[in-house]
Amino acid sequence: MSAQGLPAHILALFTPRPPPQHLPPQVSRTKASVAGFAEYVECFAKEKAPKREPWESPKERKERRMSVKSEEHKKDLKKLIEKYDPHKDPNADGDPFKTLFVARVSYDTTEKKLKREFEAFGSVKRVKMVYDQKGKPRGYAFIEYEHERDLKTSYKQGDGKKIDGRRVMVDVERGRTVEGWLPRRLGGGRGPGREGKSKKKKAAEKPKDKDRDRDRDRGDRKDRDGGKDRDRDRGKDRDEKKDDRGGRDRDRGGDKKRDRSKSRDRDRDAKRPRDDKRQ
Repeated sequence: MSAQGLPAHILALFTPRPPPQHLPPQVSRTKASVAGFAEYVECFAKEKAPKREPWESPKERKERRMSVKSEEHKKDLKKLIEKYDPHKDPNADGDPFKTLFVARVSYDTTEKKLKREFEAFGSVKRVKMVYDQKGKPRGYAFIEYEHERDLKTSYKQGDGKKIDGRRVMVDVERGRTVEGWLPRRLGGGRGPGREGKSKKKKAAEKPKDKDRDRDRDRGDRKDRDGGKDRDRDRGKDRDEKKDDRGGRDRDRGGDKKRDRSKSRDRDRDAKRPRDDKRQ
């Protein structure tokens, strides 16, 4: 079949493309030398740029204010520490070696109630509750005993005593007995009292808790094993009961079959004609 006999739209598919356009070769250009801005310095003004205004973020502002306040507070504390002398305090009287300090006292607790509670450790000479300028209790008091041995017993046994729904913390008077000691308001004090004891107690109770957990696990295992044995016994009893019931049902089924066979035999006998009567 000749290509000339094909239609024009099919012949157009086989026509060759035009040859590529001939372009002259590119000439390489010389690169411009870059010398920097030294040549153009004269074009700029000789005036210096204005200084950047300092900007402070909210976080930096907060930290700056806190640092200023802490420095002022430290200066005030230094002045108060220089003036602090518990031996010259007119409110601090009595024997310091027989005085017990009681903190974390409920605001509803009275001096009579406090005396009644701490008289269990020995004879109390007097109780002094501390109040602020407005006459409100500040939550701590001083109890003076008549004997030093009563102070020691109350110091050992009175810590954590619950009075009016709050557990108090006791300590000896340290202002006049310990040299260089400062109260809490001047940056001193002992801090939280019972945390160290509670940690020790927790550390001592940990092995006990482990032993308890082991005993519980053993008990649970025993209960599980006992439960398995019980389940096995119950299964055996159920199987035995099923066997008994199956045997009874079989016996009943055999009796029923016998009765049916007997009744069929009787019907057959009744239907059969008797020769004796015919004769």
